[in-house]
Amino acid sequence: MERSILIFPEFDNIKLVQEIRQKYDSLYMHIRPHISLVFPFKSTLQNSLIFDVLCKTSQNMSSFSIDISRVSGDYKNGYVWLEIGKNERDIRELHRRLYDNELFSSYELKSKKYIPHITVAQGLQRERAFSLAKELNKRGNSITAKVKSISVEEILANGDSKEIFSKKLITSR
Repeated sequence: MERSILIFPEFDNIKLVQEIRQKYDSLYMHIRPHISLVFPFKSTLQNSLIFDVLCKTSQNMSSFSIDISRVSGDYKNGYVWLEIGKNERDIRELHRRLYDNELFSSYELKSKKYIPHITVAQGLQRERAFSLAKELNKRGNSITAKVKSISVEEILANGDSKEIFSKKLITSR
């Protein structure tokens, strides 16, 4: 079974993100905009073990706000994403703590630096990915969201995302 751990931010204006994704992201119809914490991994681990680790790792976390600081990507591989600005360190730290757990450590993609982001385009030619990011940066749209929970998803055979667990964060005041 293939699963991942991610954040589904609650956007103030999701329309801006979805307009870009609909045009350029092949996963648009399969999964909502998200920030991956543990990238998709195939394993026979029991869901309850995954849920327990997630709950312990995030037990004292409060909900928080994020914003988009800029548009960038992995242009060589055809990706464009929205980089998280505000509270990026909190997401990076949670990512690190999850992969530090022996349950997930063998699945870590150590060859790439982790950049908290929301993918909006993939499968593009290098030049098109670069020009799209440049174009989106010029727009300067303000995108903000709230992070109120962390989810575990199962990736179905057709590529759809099925949320199988959601851990609510402590409500911030």
